[in-house]
Amino acid sequence: MSYSNSIKSLIDIQDPNITFDEDCVKAGTFKGKACKYISGTLTYSPTHCVNCGVENTNFTIYKNGTQLSRITLPFTGVNPTYLLLKKQRFLCKKCNNSFTAKTPIVEQNCYISKNVKAQVMIKSAEAQSLKSISKDCSVSPTTVQRVINEGAKQFKPYHAKLPKHLSFDEFKYAKGAMAFEYINVLNGDILDILDRRDSFAIKNHFMVNYSLTDRQNVETVTIDMNAGYVNVIKELFPNAKIIIDRFHLVQLINRSMNKCRVHVMNQFRTSNNEDLKKYRRLKRYWKLILKKASELSSVEYKYYPLFGQRLEISILEEMLAYDPVLKANYELYQILLKAMETKDFQLLASSLENPVQPFISNYMKTSLKTLKKHLPYIQNSFGYPYNNGRIEGMNNKIKVLNRVAYGYRNFDHYKKRIILHFKLKPFETDFKKTEQKSHAPKQCKAA
Repeated sequence: MSYSNSIKSLIDIQDPNITFDEDCVKAGTFKGKACKYISGTLTYSPTHCVNCGVENTNFTIYKNGTQLSRITLPFTGVNPTYLLLKKQRFLCKKCNNSFTAKTPIVEQNCYISKNVKAQVMIKSAEAQSLKSISKDCSVSPTTVQRVINEGAKQFKPYHAKLPKHLSFDEFKYAKGAMAFEYINVLNGDILDILDRRDSFAIKNHFMVNYSLTDRQNVETVTIDMNAGYVNVIKELFPNAKIIIDRFHLVQLINRSMNKCRVHVMNQFRTSNNEDLKKYRRLKRYWKLILKKASELSSVEYKYYPLFGQRLEISILEEMLAYDPVLKANYELYQILLKAMETKDFQLLASSLENPVQPFISNYMKTSLKTLKKHLPYIQNSFGYPYNNGRIEGMNNKIKVLNRVAYGYRNFDHYKKRIILHFKLKPFETDFKKTEQKSHAPKQCKAA
């Protein structure tokens, strides 16, 4: 391999018209920073004039000096690297106009190589700030955003057709501002993101961008326990089944149970030594009260501070005996957990209708009311395999993007960064298994 080809291989240039001489690499400075300069020459024999189109015959076009361009390349080592390229100038006898030799490594009238732009695109798919990407690629943050905007055009939502199964959620992107997003629940493809989550904005978006026929083809919409979405879905998607994400159901009763524990625990915060002992136990072993009964150990003895050598299940039973309210709420909590885990709708419905009223805390009563209100949609969640797990995970990544950038003032820029981040990192989904699950809903035990 020749010296010139070795240099081209090192800096990843495939243009055969660019050549390098020996000692073409030199150290230097640019804007006060140490860098490397690689000197090269671009020349070839043009076939025609780019201005008038005349063919290059009988020396109609001849060489007319050179033009020096400083092109930004990806890092080689620890310093920024620039290509000092001498571009051949040509003069046409026919039209008496000149033009410069072109190379595919850089766009016309641009001094940033395509490799650098590709590097920016790759790094934008990671959780990095614009300034961090700009330092790694030797370009300005404005250039990074411009490359992201250009790259996001190919992933622009075209609202061609709605999938049969949707998932709705929202995320915070600025102080007091919430954005709305909806995805294809089967493959996690982001369909669009709105800068508002109010009913008017959501209705206007779907009615303008999708026909009624298209909206009627939607079969399911998975949401959290947001009452505002329910009314919107009924109006926009008349044939869609509303599915409440099961994680939010468990989270609701989990928080109610924990609040009940804290309320009972604080009653023992007195000057009495026995009460303080109970207080410390309830505070230290709060996880046992929230744990599923089926996961408690009843055969393994361990040493537990404040209890001694005990079984896990005996510790729980002793703490529940401290207060009848705590015990009643715990028993109801375990019944609800079991109903949701086994997808037993009959057990869930009967538990909501006939709880032990005198000892149920106000926190749990509020949760029971909420569950009753969403009971038809909870039945759908037991019958269909869809949930909001994918969109919740995406929201966590979206929040990381916002955090590493210390916030976005321009929502449009934030949206493009989100879309580019997920489109360049597609989810690995077994589509065959997903399609098999989606053909028909699972049967659940109906009331």
